Amino acid sequence: MFAWFAQLLTTIKRRVRYRDKVTPEAIRRLAAELRELAEMAEIYAHEEMTPRDRIKRIQSETVQLIALTERAEFKRLPVDRRIELLESLLASKRHIINSMQATPSPTDIIQ
Repeated sequence: MFAWFAQLLTTIKRRVRYRDKVTPEAIRRLAAELRELAEMAEIYAHEEMTPRDRIKRIQSETVQLIALTERAEFKRLPVDRRIELLESLLASKRHIINSMQATPSPTDIIQ
């Protein structure tokens, strides 16, 4: 009984903490930022570091996600699902940034 109640309180606290971060507008902004990062990664990434088909897939999925956030059905998604989506977007963003940082410099001359 107490474990169930503690889990319920943890779930409620998590939902309240992430409520402003999982609004459709916030997710739309993050998806747009991820799409821009993917576009930059496509320009600057080497094929052996990040496959271009993966970057293209990220771009197409973010375009679909932006379109989805503009629909009324997105607002009816449970907060837990939106939190999972937010965490997935943040993980993709970290992956793209790490890939871009691992890309070697185009020149050996220090600017």
